[in-house]
Amino acid sequence: MCGGMASVDDDIKLIRGLIEWADTNANQIGKKIGVANTTINRFANGKASNRLGRDTLAKLKSAYPEFPGFGADDNAPAAIEYVEIEVLPTYAGMGGGGTGDDDGEIALIPRALVVDVLRGQPSDFLLINVRGDSMEPDFRHGDQILIDVRDKSPAQPGPFALWDGEWGEYVVKNVERLGGGEVRLFSSNPKYTGATVASEQTRIIGRPVWFGRRL
Repeated sequence: MCGGMASVDDDIKLIRGLIEWADTNANQIGKKIGVANTTINRFANGKASNRLGRDTLAKLKSAYPEFPGFGADDNAPAAIEYVEIEVLPTYAGMGGGGTGDDDGEIALIPRALVVDVLRGQPSDFLLINVRGDSMEPDFRHGDQILIDVRDKSPAQPGPFALWDGEWGEYVVKNVERLGGGEVRLFSSNPKYTGATVASEQTRIIGRPVWFGRRL
C-alpha cells in the first residue's frame, strides 16, 4: 500500500497477506471490523474490481495496527518541504531604518514557493522584517517581505530593499532610475516626500517578490 501507484491487485495482496498474518479468514475479518462478508471476501478470492474503500481501510488499520503490510498511508497529504532562507539581521524601515546590528536568523520557507513559483534557490532570497508606514498600502508595519537578491535593477521602477548610505540604515522604498547617475527614492504613502540621490549613495539589495502579513 506504499506509494502513489497502488491498485486493486495491491489491495488483494494486502487482504491475503493480512489473512495469513492474522491466521484468520475473510469472514472473521469482516465481522471484526463490522462490514459485510463480501467486502473482504471479494479481495480474498481475487474477484475485486474496485479498490478498498477509505473507511474500510481505516477500520482494518484500527483493528490490526501491528500488521506490517499497511505501510504508508496513501491518502495522507504529502509533507511540505521547507528550505532555509537568511533573515536580514535587523528590520528594514519604511520611515527610519535599521542598522543591521541584530543577531542573524534563519527562516523556513516552503520549497515549492522558492523553487517552483519564484524559480530560484534559497541563496537567491533574503527575508526582512519591516517597520513603519511610509510604504502603505503596499506594505504595512510588521510585514515580512521576501526579497529576490537577483533583481537589483531599477530599470523597471518599483519597491526595493536597499542600504541607504547617507543615513547608514536599511530601508524599503520605491526606486526610479534617473539620468545623470541619480535615482529617485520615494514612498507609496503620499504623506511622505521623496528624494533624489546619487546612485552610489544607495546599495540595492533586491526586489520584494512575496510578503507575509498577520491578519
